[in-house]
Amino acid sequence: MTETVGLLGYGRFGQALSGLLSDAGVAHRVVDPRRDEVPPKLLAGSLEELVGWASVVVLAMPVSSMRASLEALRPLLTPRHVVIDVGSVKVRPVRMLASVLGRDIPWAGTHPLFGPASLARGDARRTVVCPNELHPEAVRRARALFERLDCEVTEMSPEAHDALMARTHVLTFFLAHGLVKAGVGKDLPFAPPSFQPVARLEEYARREVPHLFSVVQSENPYAREARVGLLEALNQLHLGLEATGRATPSEPLAPPPGLTDVRERIDGVDRELVALLGRRARLVQEAARVKAAHGLPFPDEQREASMLEEWRRWAGQEGLETGALEDLFRAVLRLSRDSV
Repeated sequence: MTETVGLLGYGRFGQALSGLLSDAGVAHRVVDPRRDEVPPKLLAGSLEELVGWASVVVLAMPVSSMRASLEALRPLLTPRHVVIDVGSVKVRPVRMLASVLGRDIPWAGTHPLFGPASLARGDARRTVVCPNELHPEAVRRARALFERLDCEVTEMSPEAHDALMARTHVLTFFLAHGLVKAGVGKDLPFAPPSFQPVARLEEYARREVPHLFSVVQSENPYAREARVGLLEALNQLHLGLEATGRATPSEPLAPPPGLTDVRERIDGVDRELVALLGRRARLVQEAARVKAAHGLPFPDEQREASMLEEWRRWAGQEGLETGALEDLFRAVLRLSRDSV
């Protein structure tokens, strides 16, 4: 079928996507509160007009604006539509799409891995599309749309996508902004050629990343874990250099007396934790089968929120610090879901 595309949003990415749609001959129209920035030939008079005309509705907006937009769209949509988001994170947007549109309105989560800067450089166009058991046809149509824009399309679950982005986008942006704050730049005198990639990363942070930095750091559920892992690795490297006085990592120092015994007991507890996580994963598999048989959502946002509250209560009873509890909770959920 020939798709007509309705863009909700005409910011940096919306404009870039509009250009690709025009180049590919895909008819599209736009709704954006900043009407003066939209070319008159693309401007739809209202949300109702846009949805009545379009077959694919693209949410080209910040993740924080998605739920309100979905709720405004919901009464206007029919099963002939496909709704897709283009956010740089996927777990939360997909949950919102499932929560608001559910089984009734086809939807798909996508992440175009390109933007105005990469398009200007002529980089390869790649897009992630998330599988959707409720709406496989919506996934096929989303994939076909991006392939028409000369994109290489990969299917990946929301959790796998965000975990991968935590090790790429998140850490790249984190390092880049750290370099900016440390005063590292391309204009340092006598910088050797090996320094040039660092200088480019710093320049990338100043020019390209600011509009995305807060999104990938705050909305990706695996971002904090990735940052903490990087900082711990850098700190261990630093401490190793401090201890040895050499410019290369040394062999680990021998543990002090008594530490080996404590570590062995910790290992025993860790083995018990892994066994319990295995039991939990099997129970989640069973729950997923029951939900699928009855057409219930998986995962269930409300259920997870109540579970998190229970975890906080249990942690308080054990006298545990709850500051990092949500990260642990999300990691356990991710491990259980990966088994389904």
